[in-house]
Amino acid sequence: MKKILEYIRKERKRQDRQWGGADHDDQHFIEDWEEYICEFANAERGPMNDFRGRMICIAALAVAAIQSHDRKNEA
Repeated sequence: MKKILEYIRKERKRQDRQWGGADHDDQHFIEDWEEYICEFANAERGPMNDFRGRMICIAALAVAAIQSHDRKNEA
């Protein structure tokens, strides 16, 4: 379990570097996060064709969605 969580943590860091972190994430709505996760879940070709890699990305997106949700609801 620790190894899997570490992969998810690394993917979250990569996503933050790519997209800009919390400032970017908090611009999205619940429906956006659902759409992103569904897109990754339905990916059929390219680097995302690897099931494990795709699941790591989906898990990291879910974490990003939860983090964003929590930040928005702390105020």
